[in-house]
Amino acid sequence: MIVAGVVLVFVGAPGAFPPGLTRYTFGDHGPGGSDIKSQLPAALHSDLWLIAGYGMVLAGCAVFYRIRARSELGCLVANFVAAAVAVAVIADLLEDCLLWMTLTPARDVPSLRTATAAAATVKFCAFAVAAVGLIASLGIVLRGVMGIYQAYAWHHSQGVSVPQMLRPLRAFRWIGLGARDEAAPTPWWDAVLAPSDSPVPPTTDELVIENQQSWVRAYDVPGVTKALENRTEPLRALCLSGGGVRSACVAMGAMQVFSQPFGEAGTALRRADHTDATTLLDRLDYVISVSGGGYAAGARLLGVQAKDADSERKRREDHPQPDEPPRNIAPISKRFEEGSAEFDHVRRGSSYIADSPLGLVRALAQVLKNLLASLTTIFTVPVLAGSVVGCLLAQIPIAAFPPVSDVRPAAHQQSLSLDAGSAAYWAVGFFAATAVLFTMAGVVIEWGSNSRPGELWRTRMSGVARVCAGFAVVVLTLTIVVPGLMRLCSWVGTHNPSRPGSALAAASGVVGLNYIAALIAMIWRDKNKLVQTAASEPSPSFLKRVLPQAVISLLLTVATLAVLLAVWLALLGSFAAGFFKTAIESGQGVTGVVHSGWWLGGLALILVFLGFADVTSLSLHPFYRRRLAHTFAVRRIPAEGVPNAAVRYPNSEPTWLHRYGYATNGPKFVFACSATITGPDKPAPGLNAVSYVMSADYTGGPELGWFDTEKLFKASPPRIRRDLTVEAAVAVSGAAFASAMGRQDKGIEKLLAVSGARLGTWLPNPNFVRQLKEAESARKEKVDGPLDAEHQLPRVWPKSLPTVRGAGYLYREILGINNKNARLVQVTDGGHYDNSGLVEALRRRCQLIFVVDGGGDPPPLPLGLADALRLAKYELGVDIALSETGPYSVESIAPGSGTQFAEDNALAGLNGRITRGAVVKGTITYPAAAGLQQKGRLIFVKAVVSQACPYWLLTYAASNEIFPHDPTSDQWFNEGQFAAYTELGRVIAKEAVECLRQGKWMDAAETTQEDAK
Repeated sequence: MIVAGVVLVFVGAPGAFPPGLTRYTFGDHGPGGSDIKSQLPAALHSDLWLIAGYGMVLAGCAVFYRIRARSELGCLVANFVAAAVAVAVIADLLEDCLLWMTLTPARDVPSLRTATAAAATVKFCAFAVAAVGLIASLGIVLRGVMGIYQAYAWHHSQGVSVPQMLRPLRAFRWIGLGARDEAAPTPWWDAVLAPSDSPVPPTTDELVIENQQSWVRAYDVPGVTKALENRTEPLRALCLSGGGVRSACVAMGAMQVFSQPFGEAGTALRRADHTDATTLLDRLDYVISVSGGGYAAGARLLGVQAKDADSERKRREDHPQPDEPPRNIAPISKRFEEGSAEFDHVRRGSSYIADSPLGLVRALAQVLKNLLASLTTIFTVPVLAGSVVGCLLAQIPIAAFPPVSDVRPAAHQQSLSLDAGSAAYWAVGFFAATAVLFTMAGVVIEWGSNSRPGELWRTRMSGVARVCAGFAVVVLTLTIVVPGLMRLCSWVGTHNPSRPGSALAAASGVVGLNYIAALIAMIWRDKNKLVQTAASEPSPSFLKRVLPQAVISLLLTVATLAVLLAVWLALLGSFAAGFFKTAIESGQGVTGVVHSGWWLGGLALILVFLGFADVTSLSLHPFYRRRLAHTFAVRRIPAEGVPNAAVRYPNSEPTWLHRYGYATNGPKFVFACSATITGPDKPAPGLNAVSYVMSADYTGGPELGWFDTEKLFKASPPRIRRDLTVEAAVAVSGAAFASAMGRQDKGIEKLLAVSGARLGTWLPNPNFVRQLKEAESARKEKVDGPLDAEHQLPRVWPKSLPTVRGAGYLYREILGINNKNARLVQVTDGGHYDNSGLVEALRRRCQLIFVVDGGGDPPPLPLGLADALRLAKYELGVDIALSETGPYSVESIAPGSGTQFAEDNALAGLNGRITRGAVVKGTITYPAAAGLQQKGRLIFVKAVVSQACPYWLLTYAASNEIFPHDPTSDQWFNEGQFAAYTELGRVIAKEAVECLRQGKWMDAAETTQEDAK
């Protein structure tokens, strides 16, 4: 259909555009009109072939787009594009009929000329909409080509030869080169997904089957059920909370204590593999880290990896048989001890963002570079669109009034684009009136009948009315709104309002203001915590008393987007006005502009930039990842250099997650992140994020699904592979400020998106791959007929992951478009979902959980713990009862509960802050959906000024009123801060170990007996 249409276009186009036809169509029947009339019959005859040709091409593209559309919005746009093709064809045929009528002098009256111009206006406006289908079809074809390439790369990585890839294809079987009985190679979407591993409750448990299915799905974590089989010991987890470098120091000190020989403490601490681990850290099953806790966890993990663990990468790609990850050079408990070279390396680099004036200049330059790149990505679209619109309006006079008033056309040339006409108003009025008529028809049908046929006709009338209203908006925008914007931008200019330079001058001011605002948003984001104390709470402002916090955040977001839209429209109008004036004054129209070398060069540069710029590469994520690695990616290589010296990982050594993410005979390391979801599938209001974790085994979450990390790595394009490393997992888990921040949204996130001062990345979406797998399976099985709602498969047409996360993903961040069915999801800080890591430990059905909380909650309330308990209750059905009496009660961590100093004591200033202890124990009760018959135990360790702190640490706390609540935005720790928080981690961890030593209440066997009683 499309090919036949192209042939007809080439047949009809040469004779369909005699000189002066556009002027004649839009009502200029003056001198030269007789020449046009003599050529008009032949032109109209050729135009019929042209109409048939472009109608077939555009209709074919619209149908192709509609078939391939995935989302509901995409289907609506495709339907509107198809309607635009029909409108364009009908309007063109009507225009030809009216032009034919003008050949009769008696009929050539002003009203006929206006009607002809109105039909032409509708035609050109419909072309603008129909072109969307053409562009979308080209994009679909390009995606298909990339899908073929990625399929080849995947099969090649699996050792499948090209003939083996081609022989099962139907086309090769038809020509006798294929093998009918040869199975097709496994596609990547069938291999990368991990199987579901939800608990299987007893079939007799009707409560679970009927009422707890959401909880059952929430426990879906691959490998957990297998780990629980034939196991008498509970699963054990250590959770390291978020909180930037503050939390990293606390976690590092705590793990030093957990790395010391522990001795026997009952069966609860024996390893399931019966190895002779003697430390608490080595006996764990999971280390779950969030944000800053991931700094310390990632350091431990990378500290035990052998040099060049991936040196045989090329061999594995050529012969991809599965192989075991290399064994670690030491247990994780044997690194980062006090006094070790690697611990000293971290101490020296604790101000990891910038530790010198030159480093600070580099960091500021990085922010500026990202700001310019983001603004370029955002604002090249209005520049390009404005240039095209300005040129077209100069060539096609559809504007209701002159877009620019002070234009001097070339000698002896008067453009119709400088004349006002009424055709545009008639075109808008026609569609508006039609929309009203069909709406009234629907109202009449609704009033007269409530039968099924009547409801069907009412729905049809309403649909036609919406389409007509949509075309009224399109015509209004192109003929009145855009010319009005151009006229306004031309008028407000100072020295030369119609030149694009004025827009660039204004944009430079926007860059400066945005740069300053971005720095403030990053550095001062939580400075309000500095002035909060246990005894005082600032009174809420009038705005906070009147409006809910969510509404205030929404208003801030709307205000940010409004300013951005104003600048976007200003650039669009300014460039459109500038190119309009240039085209008119040159006398050559679009040809004169297009032949300009700078225009072609600029257009090529813009297209290359938009086509190959990766939004993650243009964010702070790569810089953040490198700076973290500079401090925390270090190891000892005994056989080289100075004995036991710490050696930083080279930038040329990628720490692939599926290779470097394992700890031999140690716990599994899980880096907790969050994925932003909006739209109809979004989570609860105020949460706006779901679980998404990264580990050596599996990546994903129960809401979206799970990937096998190694297979995902092999199936991913190179740019996505860069984010499947241990270093990247640490950086993504700690992406504290981003364009979407889950439960921590404050309303300034869109500013961070625009400025480029954002962290996080876009990673593959397991839910998309699952839908693709189901759709392809249904296609192969030739499933016909309608499916019920439960088994209805979505439209999934891209069969590949994007090779470039281009400008469209930046616009998604700005506009908050994060669909659950998209190919990629935006992954950011795990604290945007749960800052403690406790929920992930409960999701893995652990029954002995340590939580080291260095989150820095403002006293007196442990807000991070409360958020985790609430989330666990509603998403997992887990009840956690905290101890209210005894040495490990909630009251023991309350500020002021510790032994008071005398008034004349130098440390008396700590009386309102010092606590009796730092540990709270709790009892975990899982629901029936978890499939567990035993309760669990929680040991919650809070970073507080405990009375057990040594004198020097108490002195430091007395001289630093903010300790231990330094803001997360402070990533420039000095020697004193590093020492204080690390020592605090040791102090509170020793209390946790003592809590564990007290006995037998931690033993899984005795827990069962206790439950039986």
